[in-house]
Amino acid sequence: MIKFFRRIRQQLLSENKFSKYLLYAIGEIVLVVIGILIALQINNWNESRIRSKEELSILKSLKTGLETDLEDLRYNANSIRKSIGFADKVIMSIEKDDAYHDSIPDQIGIAMFPVKFVYSTTAFETLKAKGIDLLSNIQLRDAIVGVYDSGYDFFIETEKAITLDEAERGLVEVFPEHFEESYVFNFDKQGFEPRLIPLDFERLKQDQEFRYFLKSYRNRLDIFSKFHYNTNMIPQVENLIGLLDKEINRLEP
Repeated sequence: MIKFFRRIRQQLLSENKFSKYLLYAIGEIVLVVIGILIALQINNWNESRIRSKEELSILKSLKTGLETDLEDLRYNANSIRKSIGFADKVIMSIEKDDAYHDSIPDQIGIAMFPVKFVYSTTAFETLKAKGIDLLSNIQLRDAIVGVYDSGYDFFIETEKAITLDEAERGLVEVFPEHFEESYVFNFDKQGFEPRLIPLDFERLKQDQEFRYFLKSYRNRLDIFSKFHYNTNMIPQVENLIGLLDKEINRLEP
């Protein structure tokens, strides 16, 4: 092709057809420019296609991770409600001065056993490494950052302050004086059925420190369950999964 164009140029010059040669040269330049523009357009299209594939892959990874997080949140919320229910039973037994029965260790163990939210940041860290602007949907971008950088961090800090630190204090300061040993687990059972066996249930019922600790811990769980789990974190994650699902459906070919 190059030889063909060179031959035409040489022929025009040899025939002294300068005006035609000039027009031809301009046409050749135009063709070259058009070729470059087409090549750039193809390159841009390829880069855009690769970027769209990366975006879609990240969105799917985020959705998968959040669905796992949501399962953990819902499981923990149910566990906390169960703990509150058993704490109420123990409190009622103490206030009614009930006699000791075999289910007391199970009720106290489940009431006092803490749960911790465990979540994955792998997909979000990958997104940050690639650049948050990889995502074309600005509303979705803000929602993702809101959950991972604000929502999760605040939730974890609050969980530690409201429940985990208090559970640790009970384990160190309250339990040794009142129970045979720390949590006893049955690993053959679902949930492991934690138990706390009182040294003297009659003395335990009269101990104001234990009663205060039990009621306070129960109230902390109630606040954390109703507000931080059911009103705040679970709806946030559910909403983000919905936004991700909508965007994935939009982007998928």
